[in-house]
Amino acid sequence: MTVPPVPPEVGGDQAPVEPASGARRLARISDRVPTAWFAGILTVAFLGVTAAFGGLDATAALPISELEAGDTHENAQFALTIERAVLIDELPEAGIFLEEDSDQRVLAVVLTAENVWTEAQASSNANGTQGVMGSVRIAELGDAPAESIARFDDTTINPYLQPGVPAQLVLTWAVDAERFAEGDELHVELRDFSLYTGQLITYGQSWQDPVDAAVLTVDLTDVGAGSDASGAEE
Repeated sequence: MTVPPVPPEVGGDQAPVEPASGARRLARISDRVPTAWFAGILTVAFLGVTAAFGGLDATAALPISELEAGDTHENAQFALTIERAVLIDELPEAGIFLEEDSDQRVLAVVLTAENVWTEAQASSNANGTQGVMGSVRIAELGDAPAESIARFDDTTINPYLQPGVPAQLVLTWAVDAERFAEGDELHVELRDFSLYTGQLITYGQSWQDPVDAAVLTVDLTDVGAGSDASGAEE
């Protein structure tokens, strides 16, 4: 004969302790863990999953093209062909003016730019972050934009570029006289911009978010005062 279990005595000094279920254990633990910890744990778990599927960015960064002088880099905005780079004592015709008695010279990069977009584009903006000027950097000078940009043929400063019409331009920087010398290798970086169309707060279209897309190495030519400037004043 089987004896039925004796029910717990109600009203005693001690109530029976029931085994905690999984849910109750988690609830008790969560009461003791700061809420911020859960955000961190979930973030780590999320990053682990996304890493397994290629990371947060669905599109991998495009490789940077290595070009040579005379090669053309084309994107949705411009086709740019770096031709040469020269050192010259001064070049006011291109819109750059050195301080009087300063120990500086002019670094000039000559290139051909063609506007491949559908509308006319300025070759630069006020701070040199847009247009052709924003698309060209010298690695040895960091992120410093050129100080001026001008047409090579008629010395128009900050020209507009019409669609489908190539223009030879010169970009110039003021540099310390001892910074560069004849034969130095100069690394010219070319950047691509993305086109954005404003729809809510802003309207119109603009080119933003520059990314490094190509780099080329050119040998620097020192043309002295420029009287025999086979480089800058061809």
